[in-house]
Amino acid sequence: MNYETDKIKREIENGNFFVNNGRVLQLLNVLSGDYKKLTEIKFVLSDMEEYEIVKSIDYLYESGYIKLRNVETGKPAALADTSFKLLSAKLTADGIRVLVGKKTDVCIEL
Repeated sequence: MNYETDKIKREIENGNFFVNNGRVLQLLNVLSGDYKKLTEIKFVLSDMEEYEIVKSIDYLYESGYIKLRNVETGKPAALADTSFKLLSAKLTADGIRVLVGKKTDVCIEL
């Protein structure tokens, strides 16, 4: 592949990443209340690959927009330390602020 092809692929991936981040936040908002299993989120977002969901979950978690916990123990967890299948997620106050337009993030497209 040449430089231009690589550049176009990166731009497409980045654009999808921003949209995917917004979709994950919006889905968690619709399912608001308690923690939702990431496997359930994956089922609803069936047009997204698991690695895309993982990238978005990781970004949203590291940015403080969602909380993660282990479904077996109920204790806080991180994607880096726990299997995707064992995690559940919930919006934080900052995540809600992004959704209602009171906080902006250039990596989230709503």
